Amino acid sequence: MAEGNKTIVNEAVDLLLEESALKGSRFAERYPGRKAFGFFCSYWPEELVLAAGMEPLRLLPSPGNANPSELPAYSCSLVRGCLSMALQGGFKGLAGVGFAHTCDAMQCLGGIWEETMGLAGTLTVVPPVMLSGAGAGKFFENELSILLNKLGGIAGSSPGEEELSGALDLCEKIRRQVTELDGIRAKLPSDLVAAVMRAGQVMPRKEYSRALEAALPALKEGASDPGGRQRVLVTGAVLETDSLFRMIEDLGGRVVADDTCTGYHHYTGPTRPANKSPLEAIVSRYTGMAPCPCRNRGLDGRTDYLEDLAAGRKAGGAILVIRKYCDPHAWDAVTVAERLRGAGVKTLVLELEASEVAGQERTRLQAFLESL
Repeated sequence: MAEGNKTIVNEAVDLLLEESALKGSRFAERYPGRKAFGFFCSYWPEELVLAAGMEPLRLLPSPGNANPSELPAYSCSLVRGCLSMALQGGFKGLAGVGFAHTCDAMQCLGGIWEETMGLAGTLTVVPPVMLSGAGAGKFFENELSILLNKLGGIAGSSPGEEELSGALDLCEKIRRQVTELDGIRAKLPSDLVAAVMRAGQVMPRKEYSRALEAALPALKEGASDPGGRQRVLVTGAVLETDSLFRMIEDLGGRVVADDTCTGYHHYTGPTRPANKSPLEAIVSRYTGMAPCPCRNRGLDGRTDYLEDLAAGRKAGGAILVIRKYCDPHAWDAVTVAERLRGAGVKTLVLELEASEVAGQERTRLQAFLESL
């Protein structure tokens, strides 16, 4: 497989890139007998899905600009695209779909999905908005306990601490492996790393862990000095394709930090505390993830995180990606851009209709990268 200026020949790498491109569209065919449970947000607790005996599958739209009549045109393309695909039968065979209470558009989609699709397994979890607020941990633990029972009912299982502990161990192993990949991302093509990380959200987790374990030696061997490429941080919501990362590479940049929801952001969070139950450990992980615009961990939590991330990766520039009509990231961009620029990190706010980039974005990206 060729990426950038380096050729990486490895069956496991090819498998990961293939799964990433398929985005779960052939899940039933490739993994017969598995029950896939769809989700949209990184705050959806995939450990509970695994403990119940199902496979978490992140639902991603096809490229393009869908406009289903059930949603207003000012909904983001992620919400519109996923509902359009569902109405056309694109997500058949799911055991259920999970919604995390995040932005207004996603909350509305949950209600529309249940009514329109008639799917009995449509579930919602409400993570605390104030992650460090008094009682947030206990509230979230109670929410997850109720959710676990509902997932068990869908799967026909009775998950307990043993199943939760096994699921937690698997997810933590994957996060360690992805963190190892993230540590060498500056020496690998940006689109390659983004695709491999997204694969971990659309394929069975044990298979992903095995494939990534087999791929890491080849990826390390194929890593090379980025030379004079401009080092940038990318942050934003879901990017279901590698179009932006590929264009950054084509223009002489290198993504050294990826804080997008489908990138490394999805795998962040503290390791399992030794003195907590599996459910308490899962609460600790999700409340300790890298800050998101839909959640609050202090007024400066997210800006501090991104400033430290840019400094730690020696990023000279930052690209703040906003999906059109994505209010949380749009509101967040003003403060984040101001803070990063104050820290000496040049910042570009880039609004996208979907995840594909074209001529207009190329012009802006080229000018931005040249300014670095």
